[in-house]
Amino acid sequence: MAKKKYQAAEAVELYIGNYRFDAIRILETKEYRMSQNHILEAISINKNWLTRLQFSLPRVYQSLVKQGLNHVTLSAEYTVKSTVTRAVTWSLKDVRIIWRYFDRQGNPEAQKLIDALSEDSLISRFEQVWKESRPVEQRRKDDCRILSTPRPWTLMFENEFESNLARITKLHKRNIRNGLYYWEFIYGWMTPEEKAKLDLVNPVLTNGRRKHKIHQMLSSETKERLTPHVTSILILMKSANSVDELRRLVQRQYGIDQPNLFDGWNIG
Repeated sequence: MAKKKYQAAEAVELYIGNYRFDAIRILETKEYRMSQNHILEAISINKNWLTRLQFSLPRVYQSLVKQGLNHVTLSAEYTVKSTVTRAVTWSLKDVRIIWRYFDRQGNPEAQKLIDALSEDSLISRFEQVWKESRPVEQRRKDDCRILSTPRPWTLMFENEFESNLARITKLHKRNIRNGLYYWEFIYGWMTPEEKAKLDLVNPVLTNGRRKHKIHQMLSSETKERLTPHVTSILILMKSANSVDELRRLVQRQYGIDQPNLFDGWNIG
């Protein structure tokens, strides 16, 4: 029997929230790959599921192939923290297709991973752990802020905030158009991951509203981070007599251009 050949590779630790993986890079091609065991262990699926898939679940296999599953595995040998590991590896594209399948089957771990990832962001995470751009710990911290279920309703904006906003917009405090200003001055300061997650778990309905209050989809850490910002905006709002004036004050305070979310909106 011929001796199994392993591709030389290197690896570093990759965290998606609290899920740990080996971020594998093939030395010859520089391709990023993931261990079959890690792919399945993270979602509590037997490690032989993929090995037997083509024969035990042919319909599922054909469906995944139609979605782009390449199913070309590569045996690799690498070292992480002085431990030599040999693993069957899969491409990042295949990893996403596999997790997406189990996400649709209601697997809770797969749902969390898919909600936090897109194919591009999975690739970017490999780039990040290989010392490209964003710090690893910051990425992990942001992952842990993203929620899959709404929090119980709690008060986030005091009456004083609502009253002053109504004063400068000349609208009733419960007017739906005020929601644009909450986005512009408060929720626009969420991280890109939090915004993407919000659109997944609490999308805009046909009536233009969302099923849950926006702050119900935020973690306690995110709400704590935004609370001082809400206070800061309130202080500036008290000094303003119009929305345009508030924008100028915000720009002066933070040294950035405050986007006008009414641009492109046909509001009478």
